[in-house]
Amino acid sequence: MTGEKVTLKRIAPVFLATMLALTACNSGGDEAAPGEAPQADAAPEEDTIPAEELSGLLEYHRGTRGVFLTFHDVEDGTQRSLIDLTDLALAETGGMGIEAFWDRFAFSPDFRFAAYEHDGGLRFGELNAQTYSYDWTGVVEPQESTTFSGGAIEYLSPQFSPDGSQLWFEEQHENREEEDSRIFSVDVTDPKGEPEHQGDAPRDVGTIHEVDSRVLSGQGTWRGPDNVYTITEDNQLEVLERVNDEETGLDYFIGDTTGVVPWSFVEGAPGQFFGPIGFDRSTFTELHSLSVSDDGTVSDDGIDLEATGNSISRVWADKEHDRLILLAGSSYFAYAPGSDDEPVALFDDLTYEGRPEGTVQTEVLGVYPVHNG
Repeated sequence: MTGEKVTLKRIAPVFLATMLALTACNSGGDEAAPGEAPQADAAPEEDTIPAEELSGLLEYHRGTRGVFLTFHDVEDGTQRSLIDLTDLALAETGGMGIEAFWDRFAFSPDFRFAAYEHDGGLRFGELNAQTYSYDWTGVVEPQESTTFSGGAIEYLSPQFSPDGSQLWFEEQHENREEEDSRIFSVDVTDPKGEPEHQGDAPRDVGTIHEVDSRVLSGQGTWRGPDNVYTITEDNQLEVLERVNDEETGLDYFIGDTTGVVPWSFVEGAPGQFFGPIGFDRSTFTELHSLSVSDDGTVSDDGIDLEATGNSISRVWADKEHDRLILLAGSSYFAYAPGSDDEPVALFDDLTYEGRPEGTVQTEVLGVYPVHNG
């Protein structure tokens, strides 16, 4: 690579300073003077948050005062929106705690609905466009809490169907370690309705969302599941098996319909991957490009970016703009794969309109495109 290198700063943790109070803004017309006809009512407020505000770099904040998401503009790092998850994650005892990890949440593709894995059931919520928070609307939980031979029953591993119409989850019996789990679904318009049995999967099956959250937040040192289940575009169940390729050093999941879901690398364009990446927050100076076919065959492995003198710590795909977003130090760069050009500096540090107080964990979880329907 050629060109002048940019001096990069070390990663600085983000600490949140003040609790943001989110209030709905109601506007009304002026009062009519005596004898005058009243003015027309103001236009009704929007009942959905604009899709653009739920796109960009997604950051997750977990702390003593609550759990939040912030979406940031990919070009300049400014905050587009702050979404409050606290009500969804708040335990009945009033002690939210610090166990509300990102991978226990699931969101519909448009972020309208969310589910949170808690205490053997799934807390279900809907996004409130006035408060920019998820209102807890109920719990999806087993009809029976225990069985004689199987012990306690739990609902785990939630994820939403690609069209956002269904919430799927694993039914697990505490004492049936040798048996497969059943995968159920409920309609998002009737989450307390009778669950529909969609098929079976190995016990302790993970989800695609869980894998993505670990990969994109750089936490892959966690062992992770041996299998994950996914929902195909036509709302069918598929179970993917984990593969640890000793020859290439790649770790991924694979299924007949879904193809390859990476664990130790990142997907860019379909079939095009980048890595391997370090999961222990170590940095690297070479970014490899490789192709992986749907059957797991690796080809075209080569160095795509050699950042001599720089240290890259994180890589996210910005598929909407056919590029990668790199984090080096605390600075963010855009890079077009296959280009001879240097990565272009975007901004230093994400910025906020307001910051929730008491955060103990902050993670960037990738680039989310605008979801139009």
